[in-house]
Amino acid sequence: MGGTETPPSCRSAPGGAGWTCTAGEVSLSTEENNTQNTRAPRPAAFEIFKSWLRRVALVSIAVNALLGVWAVAGSLDDVAINIFVTSLLVTGSGVVALICGIAIPESRLGPIPAFGIFSSLVGFALIITAVWTNFSSLAVGRLGGTFITVAVTVAYAAIMSGVHLEGRLLPIAYTLAVAAAGFTIAVIWGFEPGDTWRLFLAVCVLLGAITLAVPITTRLRPRHEHPPPVLHCPYCGGTVDNTDRYIRCDQCGRRFRVVSP
Repeated sequence: MGGTETPPSCRSAPGGAGWTCTAGEVSLSTEENNTQNTRAPRPAAFEIFKSWLRRVALVSIAVNALLGVWAVAGSLDDVAINIFVTSLLVTGSGVVALICGIAIPESRLGPIPAFGIFSSLVGFALIITAVWTNFSSLAVGRLGGTFITVAVTVAYAAIMSGVHLEGRLLPIAYTLAVAAAGFTIAVIWGFEPGDTWRLFLAVCVLLGAITLAVPITTRLRPRHEHPPPVLHCPYCGGTVDNTDRYIRCDQCGRRFRVVSP
């Protein structure tokens, strides 16, 4: 590999001397360096948006705490109750949107995480509108519930997509999550489930079981005692001479983790 081009995938180096890894097969370490940038570049607009989401979520949490203390100390009138519920919904919107966004830096799931963020903001905004209008419009509440259901489903997929696991567990989990979301949306729009609630509960049980099985399988699967040697930095293309699982490139200062098969 020449220059600073990133190779398309991990592949065996000539002569079997090691492996050349791309950014798609490594993940960043959480360690920081005081003098050099140790994180992969991310879109500036996304970083600014995420920063604002964090601030809004923190402010709403503080407001929730103050209103909670107020409620314990005395009684809340209707306006104060609406403010309290609004603050809770703003917190939920920020949290769900942030979770959806964890898949964006590594381009996991394509445009789906961005749509999840959009659904979270729109859905919670509609529910807040419904709260302040005393749910006078049933359509607004239904639309809000629909968007929130979609956003929560995308957030779940974003979390699961970060697991380095081959096989059918992840596709099955995505399918079950979409099925559960579809059923929920149908009920929101007036579908009478009848005995199909049993099918919905069965899907939820299977989804929960797979959700627990995925991280356990990831932790218990056989691993190489020592990861294959990496010859080049997946970000700048510089030569690295390190056989550890966590590697820092001396040329660009970024850190990455080798994921062994």
